[in-house]
Amino acid sequence: MRRLLLGAFLAVLLPLSACTGGGLGDAQRGTGNSFIVAWNAQPPTLDPLMTTSTATRDISRNFFEPLITIDADNQVKPVLAESFSLSKDGTLVSFTLRKNVRFHDGSIMEAEDVVSSLKAWIAKASVGQQFFSEATVSSPASDKVEIKLPDPLFVALPLLADQGQLPAIQPKEILEAAGDDPVAEFVGTGPYTMEKWNTDQYVQMARFDDYVSPTGEANGTAGQRKAAFDSMFFYFVNDPSTRMSGLQTGEYDAANALPPDNLEMLEDDENINLTTGDNGFNAAIFNKKTGVMSDPDMRRAVLAATNIDDIQKAAFSSQKLYDTNGALMPASSEWYSKEGLDSYNHPNPKRAEALLDKAGYNGEEVRILTSREYEEHYNNAVVMNQQLNEVGVRSRLIVTDWATVLQSRTDDKSYEIFITGFSPTSTPLTQVFFDPIWPGWTKSPEIEDAFDTIVHAPSGDQAVSAKDDLQRAFYDYLPVLKFGARSTTTGIRSDFAGHEFTAASGDIFYNVHTR
Repeated sequence: MRRLLLGAFLAVLLPLSACTGGGLGDAQRGTGNSFIVAWNAQPPTLDPLMTTSTATRDISRNFFEPLITIDADNQVKPVLAESFSLSKDGTLVSFTLRKNVRFHDGSIMEAEDVVSSLKAWIAKASVGQQFFSEATVSSPASDKVEIKLPDPLFVALPLLADQGQLPAIQPKEILEAAGDDPVAEFVGTGPYTMEKWNTDQYVQMARFDDYVSPTGEANGTAGQRKAAFDSMFFYFVNDPSTRMSGLQTGEYDAANALPPDNLEMLEDDENINLTTGDNGFNAAIFNKKTGVMSDPDMRRAVLAATNIDDIQKAAFSSQKLYDTNGALMPASSEWYSKEGLDSYNHPNPKRAEALLDKAGYNGEEVRILTSREYEEHYNNAVVMNQQLNEVGVRSRLIVTDWATVLQSRTDDKSYEIFITGFSPTSTPLTQVFFDPIWPGWTKSPEIEDAFDTIVHAPSGDQAVSAKDDLQRAFYDYLPVLKFGARSTTTGIRSDFAGHEFTAASGDIFYNVHTR
């Protein structure tokens, strides 16, 4: 199986702006009991096939469900599948479907809906395009669906269970009507139904009374799901202080991405319970298509100029909330490698200046694109900008709203660097910055060769053994500069229980209930 380009869908996101204020405004809590979440950023779309946005992932999982998922222990578990398997030769993924599962429109989920959903995921989502583009999807029986691969892919099940772009099972008719575009209706099988998206303000959901839950104890996004409220709201409140104060007063029942400087104070508030968890990492993404950062020596000069400790401390304050691991994966992962780390977080101004000379840098402007809607991104950018100026790089910040960052990063004439974050993944293969079409435009034969080695590996163990080749190619080419891992903190009022946060899935709210 050859490695294919990832879809342009990840590079074209709907240009929606985020709410800048707080308060519930003219929105209503609904006719019954409701659960109110203050969320830090608006999703660019609620169609998970069209974006890797964390906001899309965490909101849409309340109404969309996949066949399989990854639990809190990183094990693949069933959701809409009753059972699943991968053949011994790694070329056939088989699913047996749960029976009598209803969509929100009242129809019963059939094998043809699952086939259509998987085909849409393969056509639109980055992981689908990259690893399953030559696969065939079929239904040999009314409760069976199969994915036939032309070559072994022993990491197929974790890829299908990855939460980054949920392979949401939807009615065949809705997917066919959408074609290559985002779906116009959000009809899933989840415990809540999608009711209303008031742009810049909130997403409103309602309990699905005909919901049929998976069995087993809730564990991350696996196991039992049960909607306890008539309505659930996600309000878009990009100011962290406003989210925090609304949580303290009870205006919001929960709030994510709480300000690090205030966590000790919140820990002393008996009315609030905090959950802090692994939230992936932030990074500087280089424009490798045009401009000065298309030269690898310029990117290496940036690496030599940066003090990652200072960049991380500016964003997260406490060392309990970050680390300076430059590997593609955390040390606890079987994919962890030490290759290339001898050049990471060893600031050397003289080496940076020598690399600038080697690249023929002549004072060209380096624009760093960022947004204050993600305060950590902005703080990362401020320190990086200062460090680059200190070694003679004429850099400056371009600070916009997050929607403009999403739009501008697709234009190779608009920036040299942009700052963003990446959620945890079970394998480095699903990181979108390896995509030649995703903003930043990675194009490295060595990275391609490492991917091919992993994809063609005759076993799962041998696939993982190629991790050093991939990380070595990563540091030689340097598509992004990783700032190290980050943690995030979500608060929930103490009269609620059932919230869960996992590294693989982020915030999970559908099981929240009153104590």
